[in-house]
Amino acid sequence: MKIVICLLLSIVSGIFGRMGGAQGFNSKWRDIGCSSIILITFFLLFGFYSSLWFFYLLAFGLHWLFLSTYWEWLFKRDNLWFSGFMVGWAILPLMETEIFVRAILLTIIWGCLNKYLPSAGVSGNKRILLWRRDVVEEFFRYFIVPLTLLLVR
Repeated sequence: MKIVICLLLSIVSGIFGRMGGAQGFNSKWRDIGCSSIILITFFLLFGFYSSLWFFYLLAFGLHWLFLSTYWEWLFKRDNLWFSGFMVGWAILPLMETEIFVRAILLTIIWGCLNKYLPSAGVSGNKRILLWRRDVVEEFFRYFIVPLTLLLVR
């Protein structure tokens, strides 16, 4: 049952992530929405302990920070490989074991989504199944973040 709920929360996270990148929506949908979903998923899988409130707040803040940048200020262009890696580490205040696996997995997935999905082409309307490339990329990028918490269980 927890896996089903985790999948549903991941879908909501993917929707928030896409909303944060969609025209007409504020990026805070992604920053706050996805960060909240990640914590809710964490509480579902590992429980909530009020004595850890500071660590929950710190993990929320790190996710918000790392989800709000693609590190173009550091690399002179968006770097989804490094961005995925940093988002993987954002859960560090709450757990130390298996976190490296999560960071590497997010690095690979975020980078590969950006690099290997078919490009939009000249017309800008390349479709993957029924959706535009940017919709697919953003949805799956943020869908996978809470789902990877299953790895660190």
